Amino acid sequence: MAGQGEGNNRLLMQGLTYAGALPFIAGALSHVIGFGDVNAANLTCYWAFTILMFMAGTLWGIQVVAPERVAPNLFIASNAVVLGTCAALWFVPFNEAALLFALGFGVLWWLDKQAVRAGATDADYGTMRSRVTGIVVACLVVLAVVPMGVLG
Repeated sequence: MAGQGEGNNRLLMQGLTYAGALPFIAGALSHVIGFGDVNAANLTCYWAFTILMFMAGTLWGIQVVAPERVAPNLFIASNAVVLGTCAALWFVPFNEAALLFALGFGVLWWLDKQAVRAGATDADYGTMRSRVTGIVVACLVVLAVVPMGVLG
């Protein structure tokens, strides 16, 4: 029974992770087609900040449960990403902030990759994180470099 619960948890984690990428896709699509008067960059950056906080928390969890396998930089670097992107929300126009968020996701992905290499998380988790990070970063770059409503 323990194996079945573990499999269900993995499926739930993967489902929630991929579902978390859907607002990024919707934001990028809304941006390029100019859907209504919605400023998709604003909404997507707020979603990005929320997800970055979740991901930073995941790194904290890895640091807490496997401190012997990973360096304490998970605490420091994840905090730096969250604080830096929070400042981006306050001081940078949303289209440009999207690039900073993309960079933040890249840093968190790199930190996750280090945890996988150290054996603190498994390779399947690392693969999923790579895929979702690629989707998210692509969407954020679209927000930053493609003019709003270019296809609308």
